[in-house]
Amino acid sequence: MAAFPAGSDFTYWWPRDVGAMRAWQAGRIRGWLANPRTREFKVVDEAAGRVAAFAKWDPPASLKGLDDAGLVVADDGRNTVPVVEHMPEGKGGGGGGGGGKEEAVAAAQKNLGAPEGCNREMYDDLFKGMDRMREKWRADDKLLSLLTQKIPVLHIIATDPAYHGRGIGTALIKCVLDVADAEGIPTYLEALPLAVPLYRRLGFAVVDKAVFDLAKAGMEGTAALTIMVREPVAGAGAAAPAA
Repeated sequence: MAAFPAGSDFTYWWPRDVGAMRAWQAGRIRGWLANPRTREFKVVDEAAGRVAAFAKWDPPASLKGLDDAGLVVADDGRNTVPVVEHMPEGKGGGGGGGGGKEEAVAAAQKNLGAPEGCNREMYDDLFKGMDRMREKWRADDKLLSLLTQKIPVLHIIATDPAYHGRGIGTALIKCVLDVADAEGIPTYLEALPLAVPLYRRLGFAVVDKAVFDLAKAGMEGTAALTIMVREPVAGAGAAAPAA
């Protein structure tokens, strides 16, 4: 939650009660962790006992390099260097099967609904708008955030402001892009304005924008998500872990 302070981009639909938003986000994250197809990576400051950053990926079934994979991070206090390593059998999420469980997770996420006290009209407008963009750009054929996707999608990445400027966000993205490159799979994401330069440096190209009218929230102007796609770079990715 620290990565999205009140008043920042796309918090206009949030409930005034931060506790209600925190509870809703906790429910979403529990659902993500229960889904056998998702991959969640985090960077932890062990000395401080706090999570510095978190990223959620929903790889397609065709992407094998993240099956039973973990993220090992070396941080000297200035730079963060990520490596995706193959974990011992049974330690990771496993990439195949789980169809019945995925359906159950999808149903649970749908039943979660909107957070109590939010601007429901703006909530619906935002999430339906993202769904339209994913359908338009065939995000289900890329590394994507849908349960039925065929390609990888970066669903969410958040860095605690106290850890900005140390390359942690880049580390959480780059390690997965290397796997996508090795397997020839494109990647799709919806970027907040401040993140667009970072994604450009990582090879993403702007393909569209999803624009939302803030008048429905009693505000002036619009808010926009930048739709970006990254094609795999031949020869750039590291070799995928052995199955």
